[in-house]
Amino acid sequence: MATSALAPAAAGTSFDEYRRLLTVRFTAMIAWFLLIITPLLWPTDKLFFGDDAGMLAFFDYWRPRIIALTVLTIVGLRLVERLRRRPAIVATVMLTAGAALCGAAVGGLGERGEVYYAYGFLLSLATIPLIVSPPARLAINLIVPLAFTIPYYLTHPAYFEGAAPFAYSTMIFQVFAMAASVLVGHVLFALIRDNFNQRQILGRQARELADAREKSERLLLNILPQTVASQLKDGALVIADAYDDVSVLFVDICGFTGLSEGAEPGEVVALLNLVFSAYDGLVERYGVEKIKTIGDAYMVAAGLPRKRPDHAEAIAGLALEMRDVAATFVDPSGAPLRVRIGASCGPVVAGVIGRKKFIYDLWGDTVNTASRMESHGEPGSIQITRELAERLGDRFVCEERGEVAIKGKGRMITWWLRGRRGGAAEGPGEGAATARAASG
Repeated sequence: MATSALAPAAAGTSFDEYRRLLTVRFTAMIAWFLLIITPLLWPTDKLFFGDDAGMLAFFDYWRPRIIALTVLTIVGLRLVERLRRRPAIVATVMLTAGAALCGAAVGGLGERGEVYYAYGFLLSLATIPLIVSPPARLAINLIVPLAFTIPYYLTHPAYFEGAAPFAYSTMIFQVFAMAASVLVGHVLFALIRDNFNQRQILGRQARELADAREKSERLLLNILPQTVASQLKDGALVIADAYDDVSVLFVDICGFTGLSEGAEPGEVVALLNLVFSAYDGLVERYGVEKIKTIGDAYMVAAGLPRKRPDHAEAIAGLALEMRDVAATFVDPSGAPLRVRIGASCGPVVAGVIGRKKFIYDLWGDTVNTASRMESHGEPGSIQITRELAERLGDRFVCEERGEVAIKGKGRMITWWLRGRRGGAAEGPGEGAATARAASG
């Protein structure tokens, strides 16, 4: 069936394109109506004109032709709509042919058709596509009624014989009907134009709102994990979850406080931005979660908010690449950057704190231990707990450091993470070069 005549305009559609589309669809709607109603009325011929052989012959002759014309109109309009070529002209040709067919049919009835004349004339006006531009509408309102009237008079020449007053009054009726059609067309054209303008405004506002929403969601996802952000948008007042098994990593740039005191502020911020942007790329590639940055420290967790069984391997691989990436940067004095990295695994509590400038953070002994692994490590090294080293097994090269006095923990046996089993233990790898290139 035909699409609604008030179909929404696509983004970027001009008003001329919009009204041409509506012209096609408005005309197609009338054609579909005639195509459906004509066969439906066919069985009523014998009911109302069973004793009138002339009327039955008339309907038998004209109904198939009307159906054929409506089918051609629908097919032609569909083709025009696809090709976007001169829909008003095609619609006018189809309507003119339809009006001429109706005029000849009604005129051929002779005196019996006079009662149908006014209805047929009005029908020819009703099928005029009123959404075309004003100049075209004036022309169509003249062409289509004439296409109905001339065949009517040619097939019913006795109409004027002895009935001049009636004939002239009918002509006056025609003039007023055509004027009314032009007026109605003008009103409809103005309504369609206003409707189009309103739709354009609403569409632009909707796009601006969608862009703003997308921007705010991107900003929110830069602060919170996606699942946590969804809970916050859904109105959750308290967001807190316990995780039995995750890995936590801290990385800190060695001697950065001293470096920042002797350098320009812009240099300091630019260097941190380059390093942390490279780390952001690694975090995204490994599918782990950046928790926060504190000064020149960077905190990451694996295994939350979505649980994953390989969180230890992910955090170990990330730690090695972070160490290698740092070595590709130089501080303001020209010396290569060195970092301390510490990691641990175990249970944590995660949640969102604050309502303004909120943050997604972790708490628990696992977090404290990972922080101590970093702070009690050595430049260029990755210190991990026994639990994490055992979890990594033979997939990574781990070297026992021995007992170390850890603040707040006492003496602990810790391990150095040196590299992947079968891979280079030191020096920047392929991942480091990739992250450095991504950071600019």
